[in-house]
Amino acid sequence: MNKFIYLLACTLFVSCQNNNKSSVTQMEVELDSMWCTRLMPGLGSGVTGGDGAISIDLKDGRNLFMWGDSFFGDVVDDKRSKDSKFVMGNTFTIINEKGELETLYSGDLKNPSAYILAEQDGDSPRWYWPGDGFVKDGILHLFMSKFRKVGEGSFGFEYMCCDYFRLDVKTMKIIDKMNIPAANQNGVHYGHAVMPYQNAIYIYGTKSDSTEAKAVVHVAKAELVDNKLANFVYWDGASWQADATKTAKLEGLQKNISEQFNVFSLNEKIVLVSQNRSGNAKEIYSYIADSPEGAFSHEKLLYTVDEPNFEKDSMMTYNTMVHPQYMKNDKILMCYNVNTYDLKKVFEKASLYQPRFFWVPVDHILK
Repeated sequence: MNKFIYLLACTLFVSCQNNNKSSVTQMEVELDSMWCTRLMPGLGSGVTGGDGAISIDLKDGRNLFMWGDSFFGDVVDDKRSKDSKFVMGNTFTIINEKGELETLYSGDLKNPSAYILAEQDGDSPRWYWPGDGFVKDGILHLFMSKFRKVGEGSFGFEYMCCDYFRLDVKTMKIIDKMNIPAANQNGVHYGHAVMPYQNAIYIYGTKSDSTEAKAVVHVAKAELVDNKLANFVYWDGASWQADATKTAKLEGLQKNISEQFNVFSLNEKIVLVSQNRSGNAKEIYSYIADSPEGAFSHEKLLYTVDEPNFEKDSMMTYNTMVHPQYMKNDKILMCYNVNTYDLKKVFEKASLYQPRFFWVPVDHILK
């Protein structure tokens, strides 16, 4: 595994009305292109394109940004070099307080591959896409979703399972991993949002609900025993159960929740943020609750994606991510992922595969 550190000079899955729904005007959301420049500088030995953009505070002055798939290779004037390398799976970028970047992947720049590799069976390629996680006492607790290739095209893959990894924060080396069997027992894709809260860890995931023709959210709760997750229980709509098959959806979420979404605590409220999974997935919504298991309410349209060349560039936008460790002027940092159905365009216009960062006023989520 190689690591390249350099100083900064200056997007997974594509993813009902409510009486108290309201929206933030576009003018109140502050776009911030410099964040992408910081994380994906065009020249150097790091990631210059990707999706996912899931972040975790490493609790030592550094922050981890995890990419689903990614590109390595120079970008000049939004043009990607023809010898750029594409990596299927996860790569990591760590940014410190000075703006220095550390890129984590396997292999070398001539033949890079995912940082956390999935075991192969010789049948079809398998890989991990990153979920969410948290840090406790020097250990990164990280959920990863394993997928395999089952067909051609951009969506020729299927979900296999959820694995839980522990990594040493200082070295970013894997300590151990454990499969989460509940994901295959009840069909919930656990680990796409993880929230430490009070004395427990809450692990959220979506499940396709054929009766509602949308994806709904479920939650598990676990304890840390010797700094390892244990004693998993599952919310059944009224209480916590040891039987994973008793899980029930969380109430109050009216929209089709994206595969990757966010749950975090903010000013004594539990906040869930998701990009609409239906249609062109341009609307970004928030909900709040008084407890991790809901019920959720207070639906708000925070932002509607406005990409001027959306149709011309055959764009898709998806899986908004919140970065609650970054706040300024009572605004919270978010981003949405960008991609294109026209794959040759990612070389002609590199920004078509780079996230868009923006700041949302906290008051517009909570009030």
